[in-house]
Amino acid sequence: MQREFDVALSFAGEDRQYARKLADLLKSGGYEPFYDDYSQADLWGKNLYDHLSSVYKDKARFCVMFLSRNYARKLWTRHERESAQARAFEENREYILPVRLDDTEIPGILSTIGYLDLREVSIEEIYQALRQKLSGTTGQDSTDKPITTSVQKALDDYVMIWSRDGIQYFIPFQSSLWNSTEIALELLPETPGEAAFLRSLRNNPNSGFAPNVFAFALQDDAAWVSPQEVMQNTSGSQTIWKVVLKNIGNDQPFSFVDEMTIGNVSPDQIAEMRARRILLNEKSAVDNPSSNQIEAFHQNMLESYIRGTDVSRHETSIQVLESPIPNLYRNFGQTVGRFLKFARLASVFFLKLSGTVEDVLELEFELLSPEQLRVRFKGRRRQRYTNVEPFVIQVDGICQLSE
Repeated sequence: MQREFDVALSFAGEDRQYARKLADLLKSGGYEPFYDDYSQADLWGKNLYDHLSSVYKDKARFCVMFLSRNYARKLWTRHERESAQARAFEENREYILPVRLDDTEIPGILSTIGYLDLREVSIEEIYQALRQKLSGTTGQDSTDKPITTSVQKALDDYVMIWSRDGIQYFIPFQSSLWNSTEIALELLPETPGEAAFLRSLRNNPNSGFAPNVFAFALQDDAAWVSPQEVMQNTSGSQTIWKVVLKNIGNDQPFSFVDEMTIGNVSPDQIAEMRARRILLNEKSAVDNPSSNQIEAFHQNMLESYIRGTDVSRHETSIQVLESPIPNLYRNFGQTVGRFLKFARLASVFFLKLSGTVEDVLELEFELLSPEQLRVRFKGRRRQRYTNVEPFVIQVDGICQLSE
């Protein structure tokens, strides 16, 4: 049966940017997508309820659904989904092709159904996989990234390592065990550089005279560590690195400077300014220096404390000069999923190891556009006095990803 459209795109309005990009790629590739902006003249005056039901049930070869919390709460996307599900039920084949933007459960879309995750792959990679579907060439010789399921997704987590020479590594891990003294990891390096770094740890064991100390972040925690045991286990084509790290600590030692007030700015307010710099890239306190010598002195002092006073007991101290997020977007923004994971790890890394917070209570990123990242954060400071509740920093704002 000849279909009018190669692909029908179903999405919430808030996620239009992704659907538009896929529609443009399909159009430029010679395919005919159903995308509402392309069909405004045709939709004008029609009974949209009946017409859209016909499109999603009868007129397309495949239906790509961009699944998200926005998708779950819209009435029109529910109508499109139910029409597409009726078609899938009748034909008993993979008509619906899910693309996940988050982990929201969608009625009728089982967790066992293979999907592509926009947090892990780019729109261009989704387009290439869709081309294979449309041409009927999906097979084991495909070089594109595999379709994932909720079971496989757990393997797509990363650790961040900041080496002594300042190089950042984001390495996938298979398992982790973190206790009060040690961190045991099974790492799956993806690049020769990552493998070379792990090999250097294995070939240059830690010594008591010159400890090999570096910084490390995993999920909501970070610490200074030193390698204790590094093993390379190769089975067939897969190599797993088993690494045991000694947990040296996750913050700077207590110092009287932590309690100093600069002008009328309290230590907790200084920490909040540092958090806003890490997450929102807010600028220096001395970008507009005062002509008054006393005020200028306070500005310079305040800036030094926002950056983080150099009281670290570790060889590599953490200074917060700017946010790591825009640079990560420049390097990894072509794959949204990786960028969001790397940006979160780097933020936890700086928030914890600069002494800004002791606990990360909430940290969420939402990519609004290629220029803007929405950040929501809540973190608890270290408790200084038993009779005073620790200060909680809250940040809700936009990080500009480009100048």
